[in-house]
Amino acid sequence: MSDEPVSDEQPARTLADVERERRLVAARDRHDRNLSMIDHGKRMAGPVGGVMAAAMIAIRDVYEPARDDTVVAISETPDEPHDVDRDGVHLRPEEVGAATAVTVPALPRRAPVGTRRRARRR
Repeated sequence: MSDEPVSDEQPARTLADVERERRLVAARDRHDRNLSMIDHGKRMAGPVGGVMAAAMIAIRDVYEPARDDTVVAISETPDEPHDVDRDGVHLRPEEVGAATAVTVPALPRRAPVGTRRRARRR
């Protein structure tokens, strides 16, 4: 027996390891889903149904873009956001990394686009 303590801890996983594992799981899930669709086609219409399901999967993979499972972070602020349409924009030089400030006035309000309602004749 050795005098070294036995550790039950797993080695630290890097972000690259986690991402690689996530991609492998997603690929395995896609493969399993495709096989399930082909098996369903075989059950419904025999071998021809399996071939048609495989052809439909191939067409889907060619014409549909890949799904992006990226999580979008949304941050909330405790105060109301700045109304650019009403107040315009004013940025100090240190906010834009320039020597001068940037000021954009609010645009004038326009009448809504649409037709006037006609009065009903009786």
